[in-house]
Amino acid sequence: MVEAAAPRSYLIHNATLVTLQPLAAAAGPQARIDADDMGVVARGCLLAENGVITTAGSYAVCAERIAHARSRFGSSFADYDAGGRLVVPGFVDAHTHALFAGDRAADFEDLAAGRPPRLGMAHTIAATRRACEDELLTHGRERLDLMRRHGTTTVEIKSGYDLTRDGELRLLAVCERLGRDAGQPRVIATFCGAHAVPPEYGTADDFVAYLCRDVVEPVARQGVARFADAFCEIGFFSPDQCERFLRRCAAHGLRARLHAEELSHSGGAQLAARLRAVCADHLTFITPADIAALAHAGCIAVLCPATAAFLGLPRQAPARELMAAGVPVALATDYNPGTCPCFSLQMVIHIARRWMGLQAHEALAAVTLNAAYSLGLAGEVGSLTPGKRADVLILGVRDVREVGYWFGANLVSHAFVGTKSG
Repeated sequence: MVEAAAPRSYLIHNATLVTLQPLAAAAGPQARIDADDMGVVARGCLLAENGVITTAGSYAVCAERIAHARSRFGSSFADYDAGGRLVVPGFVDAHTHALFAGDRAADFEDLAAGRPPRLGMAHTIAATRRACEDELLTHGRERLDLMRRHGTTTVEIKSGYDLTRDGELRLLAVCERLGRDAGQPRVIATFCGAHAVPPEYGTADDFVAYLCRDVVEPVARQGVARFADAFCEIGFFSPDQCERFLRRCAAHGLRARLHAEELSHSGGAQLAARLRAVCADHLTFITPADIAALAHAGCIAVLCPATAAFLGLPRQAPARELMAAGVPVALATDYNPGTCPCFSLQMVIHIARRWMGLQAHEALAAVTLNAAYSLGLAGEVGSLTPGKRADVLILGVRDVREVGYWFGANLVSHAFVGTKSG
């Protein structure tokens, strides 16, 4: 059982530490990751003081600092014996749509029966518009608590289920309030304005014009969203429409992320490369030419294997081909009510290992440091490095190779969420 509250200053000892410090010392996100990059320390110690990692390594390296911390913090200092189990960085979920009202259980019934879903995104938009801000806040807190208990300590949340100016500002305001909750996952907000065409607009062109004219500037002025995102997909938004929206967002300081090639080959990956977006996400139906373009542009691939599994798509994103071409890979849940109601990065790791061919060390880096890079947070989270936030998990396994092997159960016994370093 994951603790409901955790101390800010503590020692974890007798741990198999997976620090990722060698990987963190490299310049930027890495596409090719070796087992040695994990920085594993047997019988290691990790010391956190006031929510920040102050030392991590062998007991000999940490002993003097540990003694000082015991004296400094007294009875408020906690001590955890990991019993040889893995201690890893907190998971970073770099792509979610976790703020919404209602559910789409009826759509799942249709999918399970081999029928086209009846409700679709319009159902979620209508339910979200009806919900008040406090209801959305309650939903968000419940979901973030579930995610934390399964190891997620930082989460990106996209708006995009209201699609009016005031409604999108409201969703982002809720994201900001969620991010202030002590002990819960840190929230990074993305303005996903071009998510779907709402029912009051006749065409995608008309809606994109509205977003660019009336919504982008107020969202940027609000100061909550760090990124902008668009759903480049047949039947939603074309590459040209996404480009107009994302360039307008960029002019107001919002960096581009992009849903690309999720359900079909739509041209989104080439657009992400052309815009030099921080990341291109999903990439289920990407081509070799798209992979080369992303590598040249320096984009991170944020892959969402649970989505392809839930929808029964005929293929997964080609993770190994992306990495071989030099594209760093992160993994995310894509948590949303319609196409991936999965909040557990543990399950995502399993699917990525089983159906994408990732090794345990590659998958672990993909949900920690590479995911942190995609959110601009690699200097703060993603590895057990002194000076970073003490986002730390104790897992119920003792070998890195077991990461993703066990599934269907929660292996997190402790999830600590630290505070900002510096």
